[in-house]
Amino acid sequence: MHSGRSGPADRLIARSGRETSFGTPTAGVRPWFKIRIGGPLSGIRPEPENDRNMLIRGYAVLLMALLVPGALAAPTLRLDDGKPQPADLAVRAQLQQRLDEIAADPGRYRDAMYEGEVRAAPLCKVCHGLDGISVRDGAPNLAGQDPVYMVEQFNRYADGRRIDFWMGSLASGFTDDDKIKLAIYYSEQKMRPSGGGDPSLIARGRELYGQYCVDCHGVDGRSKEGYARLAGQRPEYTIKMLREFRSASGKRFSPVMYARSYMLRTDQDITAVATFLAHLD
Repeated sequence: MHSGRSGPADRLIARSGRETSFGTPTAGVRPWFKIRIGGPLSGIRPEPENDRNMLIRGYAVLLMALLVPGALAAPTLRLDDGKPQPADLAVRAQLQQRLDEIAADPGRYRDAMYEGEVRAAPLCKVCHGLDGISVRDGAPNLAGQDPVYMVEQFNRYADGRRIDFWMGSLASGFTDDDKIKLAIYYSEQKMRPSGGGDPSLIARGRELYGQYCVDCHGVDGRSKEGYARLAGQRPEYTIKMLREFRSASGKRFSPVMYARSYMLRTDQDITAVATFLAHLD
């Protein structure tokens, strides 16, 4: 766990428009919040007016979606062959470099963790929980998820490579800064196995996972290099995703995942893999 810098100096973080800058704010820019770097997180003092404005903007997204059909419609589906292209790999490398730079600076890391929590509190926690453990059926756990993968999925929701009305609407309004700080915050939450399902299916699930999934998602379900971490995931969410890939429902399109999920010939095979993953610690 990262610790803050020693010393009593305060640091001002100013927010102007949609960009966040670190250091001393320029004249006329209202401080977003003040952090005493050497103290605990409880020492962070949000500016009340800016905090209220952030909450208002967040809830406005939900109200617009509910009251004005089509106002926040997600983009139409873009075909995605599911293979990491050179451009995708370059973006992943850039994201990883930026995340590494933040992680190496205790002050920036501390700022990112707090701002990620501020962004998660009004909206993300409704489905994914503030600690990243899902509180709603059909919503995935985000605790411990690979941050590069999370940012990439935000981008896919925003540009139409993944289709979900709520996530498409929200992700299209996120800045790159929002995406990175949310990803950092949730990646640092402790993952807990979801459990559930029929324990008698775990052995079959382990066998199928080893045959079709391990190359990308890792032996322990904690993949790296921008792939989803599946260990401990809620089984009903894993089942839903595998069925969407296998059925080519239009919500997600990936020939690679279509081919792999099609190898799971029956619903019981899918359930077995999901149950195995749900019990991985």
